[in-house]
Amino acid sequence: MREVLVSAVVTATLLVFSAGANAQLRDSFEGPEPTWRLAEADCGVKVLAQQRALGQAHGGNASEYSRLSIGNGTYVYMTRSIGRCGVIAELAPSMWVKCDRANVRLMLRVVLPRSIDPGSGQPLTALLRGDAYTDVGNWQQLTVPTPLTLLQREAVVLRTQFGREVDMRGAYADLLVLNTYTGPGETQLWFDDLEIAGYVNIDEAPAADGGNTSSVNSRSNGQTSDSDGSAVRVAQKAPQLEGSILTVANRPFMVRAIQYQGEPLEWLRSLGFNTIKLTSSPSSQLIKEARRLEMWIIAPPPYGDMAASSDDFDRIIAWSLGSRLGDADVRATEDLAVELRRNDRMNRPIVCSADCQLAAYSRIAGILQVDQPLLGSTVELMSYRSWLSSRPRIARPGTPMWAGIAMQSSTKLDEQLRAFSASARAEDDPDPDQLRLQVYAALSAGMKGLVFQSNAPLAIDTISAGLRTDTLKLLNHELAMLEPWVAGGSLVDDMISFDPSVQVSVLQTERSKLLLITRHASHQQYVAAPPPSTPISLVVPGVPISDRAYQITMAGLKQLRATPGSGGTRITIEDAGIATAVVLTQDPLVVHHLQRTLAQSQQEVARLRYDMAVRRHATTVNIDRELAIRSHPLEGSTQRLDEARSNLEQARRMHESANYSEVHRFSARAESLLARVRRGHWEQTAAAFPSPAASPCIGRFTTLPLHWSVAERIRRGTFSPNYLAAGDMENLAVMLEAGWRQQRRLPAGVDADVALSLREPHSGRSSTRLAAWVANPKEAPAVLERPPVWITSSPVPVRMGQIVRVHGWVNVPARLTGTADGLHVFDSIGGPELGDRIRLTQGWREFTLYRSVPDNGQLTLTFALTGLGEASIDSVSVHLLDPPPLRPAGTPDPAMQNPFPGAASLLPASPPTPR
Repeated sequence: MREVLVSAVVTATLLVFSAGANAQLRDSFEGPEPTWRLAEADCGVKVLAQQRALGQAHGGNASEYSRLSIGNGTYVYMTRSIGRCGVIAELAPSMWVKCDRANVRLMLRVVLPRSIDPGSGQPLTALLRGDAYTDVGNWQQLTVPTPLTLLQREAVVLRTQFGREVDMRGAYADLLVLNTYTGPGETQLWFDDLEIAGYVNIDEAPAADGGNTSSVNSRSNGQTSDSDGSAVRVAQKAPQLEGSILTVANRPFMVRAIQYQGEPLEWLRSLGFNTIKLTSSPSSQLIKEARRLEMWIIAPPPYGDMAASSDDFDRIIAWSLGSRLGDADVRATEDLAVELRRNDRMNRPIVCSADCQLAAYSRIAGILQVDQPLLGSTVELMSYRSWLSSRPRIARPGTPMWAGIAMQSSTKLDEQLRAFSASARAEDDPDPDQLRLQVYAALSAGMKGLVFQSNAPLAIDTISAGLRTDTLKLLNHELAMLEPWVAGGSLVDDMISFDPSVQVSVLQTERSKLLLITRHASHQQYVAAPPPSTPISLVVPGVPISDRAYQITMAGLKQLRATPGSGGTRITIEDAGIATAVVLTQDPLVVHHLQRTLAQSQQEVARLRYDMAVRRHATTVNIDRELAIRSHPLEGSTQRLDEARSNLEQARRMHESANYSEVHRFSARAESLLARVRRGHWEQTAAAFPSPAASPCIGRFTTLPLHWSVAERIRRGTFSPNYLAAGDMENLAVMLEAGWRQQRRLPAGVDADVALSLREPHSGRSSTRLAAWVANPKEAPAVLERPPVWITSSPVPVRMGQIVRVHGWVNVPARLTGTADGLHVFDSIGGPELGDRIRLTQGWREFTLYRSVPDNGQLTLTFALTGLGEASIDSVSVHLLDPPPLRPAGTPDPAMQNPFPGAASLLPASPPTPR
């Protein structure tokens, strides 16, 4: 489950591991650049491809991929430097490998510095042979077992060849080597999850006097020069955690970070980011550039030949110990954190991201990053703030948290869209409103920093890429105004709104209060709904009578009418949009800060908003036209799009005349009209399903045409009979024999049960009932970190290109407590991200999941009870639709002569009867 686990650090002044410290070097291959290189071969070899591969990972999101064309020979060595690692008894290198051919072998090169090869004049080296790859097409862990023992055996061979003078003292390993020779022809390889237990860098042993004392803090003039003498930096206090507040130069600091994918730092700085987050240790050149631009870095500590004094890492704002950490990573992460704190003289904060065990990880790291995949999933944006607010209740009290902000849909959704579209790239669809709602939810939950997550570099080369980049720049302008409250303020209890669709949180400083207000509708994680035009009325308690209310908009500060009353001060916001902020203060310095920040960027902000609306209009017009051609028009869309175009033309004229407030007004009108068209098309398409989770093809507005293409294919085909064994839930012995299994992970005081129930099944005699409870309701946990009980189905063999239709019935009679997810139904192809979260039903409710099979394998289903309560499952079936036969080149597809004769639904009128 982990995405990144930290690379071990071995430096004299930063982090020193002893043999007994169980040190480790790790790389999960999540960074943008390949780390293995072709070093030597005794045959012709050509590197056809070498890159990081998303979606082909043993753990996390990515692996390193190489495709080689190989001639006749015996070896093709690819290598990776690991510094100078002592060969000790605890040394244990391993790496996960997948290949389309057998016999790839992992080896370790050892250098004997006291013995010279008379032929080359260089120290002797030996290759210690490890495991060979045998499980073709699957991930296999290769190791070099007991290198010290292998070296002792190799010494016998070397002394036979070079004489008794061969000296093994001081031997060290410097390279991992893969012999990728598998025979003549093309070979494809994937590498992931490299781990070297017992890693000790012999170059970085502690000095006798306790380490290098020539640090910045010890210099009389407070300055130091870079190695090339071109830059001078002044000593300053390192970033520190003071309680739950991160400070830089003794001032509260809000992290606005972007997952670094190799973009120029100067460009990222121009977009408003103050921090980058890396998945590998930063190079000296990157640190130097960050220093020049006054940017900060979140990164794993350095290792091996990257080791340096802590002075060289002065732009590190926090050390990252990994992402997507799980149960198995707690001990290793704790050991690394202990060593890091022991040896980092600057005592910089430590951050990590975990999928579970937040209580344990919050005792290891000073900051936790919490991630929740949202876009295109069934996690409601309106419940995102509640989920974020529940994380501190699981962690150590007072732990500051950062939120990971999803800028793109999950990799599982992208994989499904590629599979349904026959590998054609599905057009991305960045939605500014979705990003703003995520950001406001994070700030409303008390998050102290934001990390914008992306699986591809930011760009401006397409309409969608440019829209995402402009959205981030505009958001950072907005966050710059809110930073004083986010970085240094405290979260006050949420306010109750008269409108249940409105959420209000309060951040407070000594001199002011900031209200964060969002408006929600269901399913906004798929396509955002247009904001209502009705005003929002709030009563804010505890406001001094002399305070004034100002709405913060990108067009400027707007003073609101504030009326004191018995219950508090009533304010009314006429044009709140989908998210807005209101400050209550009597301090002129607060107002001056906001006015100054807005004035500095008013021209650029107005232009950004106009450009974003223009890009949005172009995409919406194209999709609307395509849907109309496919006989699925939206009533009134043409008029709305024309009206939006007219408003954008007015906005352009206002920008030319420098009337920036009017640019915002006309752009906002266009945005609302476009949102109505987009949401209208989506609702019209999604109405055919019990839940939007049924089809990945309605996960975005831009993939709605793909939905109708798939619908036509389904209409022309015939699904198979049911392939899922024992899905009728009639006989427990048959279910167990077929492969149905239950799993439990029970917190203290919680019990659970899975049984066949005779009480009102959907069909037949029984259904399967899952239940979880506490003996004493007063001791029920407020939040459950993960499901206490779940069941998995018997496996169903599937082939690449097939369409799978999962169908069944569930009954959730009451909302589960301790969770917002209800009964979570998902399959092994779409994963939890694309599953259906069924929170409440009125009796039995139907569910359907359509999937396209990306690779040959097996399909299983999971039904997870995510909280306390009960849910029942019945009549579950799996049906398969084979891909159409291949046609000779040039043969037309008869269906494409009239491909979309009418509205075809992915949901048949009556499902096939399960057998």
